[in-house]
Amino acid sequence: MEIFILPFIYILLLCWFISYNNFFSLPNMSRAFICTLFIIKAFAGIIITFHAERIYSGDDGMFFYEAGRTLYEYALQHPLKYLKLMAGIYDDSNRTEYYSLLNWKGLPSWNDNETMIKISSLIHFMAFSNMLVHSVIFSFLSFCGLTGIYKATIALTKSNGFVLYLMLMLFPSVVFFSSGVLKETLLIAIAGMFMFLLTQFGNSSRMKIITVILYLFLWLIKPHFVLFLTPALIGYVIVKNYFNKKLWLSHAVAVMVVIVYSFIGIFIFNQILHRDVAGTIALVQQSSMKNSIYEKAESYIQPPVIAPNMVSVIKNSPKAFLQTVLTPAFHFDKTGLRWKGAAVENLLVMVFVIVNILAAFSWRNQYARLNFALFLLLYLFYSLVGYTCALEAAILRFKAPLLPFLIAGFYIFMLQYKKYFIRNESSND
Repeated sequence: MEIFILPFIYILLLCWFISYNNFFSLPNMSRAFICTLFIIKAFAGIIITFHAERIYSGDDGMFFYEAGRTLYEYALQHPLKYLKLMAGIYDDSNRTEYYSLLNWKGLPSWNDNETMIKISSLIHFMAFSNMLVHSVIFSFLSFCGLTGIYKATIALTKSNGFVLYLMLMLFPSVVFFSSGVLKETLLIAIAGMFMFLLTQFGNSSRMKIITVILYLFLWLIKPHFVLFLTPALIGYVIVKNYFNKKLWLSHAVAVMVVIVYSFIGIFIFNQILHRDVAGTIALVQQSSMKNSIYEKAESYIQPPVIAPNMVSVIKNSPKAFLQTVLTPAFHFDKTGLRWKGAAVENLLVMVFVIVNILAAFSWRNQYARLNFALFLLLYLFYSLVGYTCALEAAILRFKAPLLPFLIAGFYIFMLQYKKYFIRNESSND
């Protein structure tokens, strides 16, 4: 029981923080209700921490916890050198420590594993070697991110959003795969806050600075997410301000922005950074397939095999996208309640995807350009997931960071039918 005492204290402290912080002042919702949803999320994080291998086919949380503890112990012995590593200053004086503590796999500097280890080391200063405290803190961060997505959505639509908040906080894959010590948890945390701050961008210089900082921080968590998010946002801003009259023209311009951005990005990666984009995707795919076959994984799924060139990547992207969207649907014959539940849930995810696509091409939808930007992000991100995941369990986990945005997009479109589905106090129709 001792292991639960400290996490329980942190849950109470964070509930107290929620009760008095203005960020959690939400329309038509009491602080007690919001705290209850956070407690559900915190316990979801504790559950997946205890059952990591069964729930998401890998104990990443324990890996980051242990690596963070090693870095924390190094900080106690060499505080100045620790601060240098935390600041990302790597030179001949600390290169050995960098590779032994943060990057023993020899990956490019400032990678996402590095970021997670650094954050875990900071939490160790207050966790007293209790991993459940790490889980509670990460769960709280993603809770803030989900609240940010909610606040961004109601800021755009001027609706009360109670149904949206419930869907964001209680959708099973979002609850579990945005809780505990996972990169996906941190991604949802920062991406959600970033989207909220974008809606407040023009309010003050402080908001602008924080927004830029969070954008840069996203690069340290999931670089490919930002690579896909950036052209989608740029395209949306351009068409909203300059091509807002004809829907087909605005979509064409948005697609051209993505194409031009992609060409520039591929050129930079291939010619300047000397990192073959297509070759890297193919290599990750092969590694994923070999590991899954070698470990005789029960949830193995064959990804669309690609050659190490961009023509093959582009040609097979529709198959990869559909594989991600459809997984793990129609697998009701699998043993275990978890897989049956995941299959049922994914049927609803498929509905979200279809509705978002319809919304993007509906000329009556006043948010069609926003839905189209989401569709572009969805297509690019889910295609990469479909290429690089050879496990159904991995797809289930890696597709989760976009589910809150899909839910928000679904909600935005359904506002047009609020008198039938959603109680909405006000709208900007």
